[in-house]
Amino acid sequence: MMKVITNRDKADKLLKMVKINLFHIDSTYIFKHYFKDRDQFEDFRDYYNSLEFRFEVDENELEDAVEKLVDQGFSVNIVEREDIPEYTVVIDKYKKHSHLLKKSVDVIEVGDEKALVLKDKVAKEEALDQGKEPDEKWETRL
Repeated sequence: MMKVITNRDKADKLLKMVKINLFHIDSTYIFKHYFKDRDQFEDFRDYYNSLEFRFEVDENELEDAVEKLVDQGFSVNIVEREDIPEYTVVIDKYKKHSHLLKKSVDVIEVGDEKALVLKDKVAKEEALDQGKEPDEKWETRL
């Protein structure tokens, strides 16, 4: 018996796809994701920076990394430098924020403040309770 795939099935699959944002910083694309499957993680182990708790992909390896993510069922979004402020929250560096660091892909400190580049816009919205949008001073540093 042949299985019929409907538009509803396709829509359900798209809704279940996890989107991973790759942030273009200098000549590297960085992202943070917890792979629930060991085999999935193994495909990206070479990119993993265990000190920063994130994946770092060189520009010349981007196409291969994106292909692997898509093949594993992920949706990929490239975030260019000029769009990084849309994912950033500025916080007081002396306030408790360890839970925010788990969702950040990059951290920049200036004076008594930290700018956290968060892995997605949902994480940013949650973090705005403890911080603020980056102003022009911060946007030039991101």
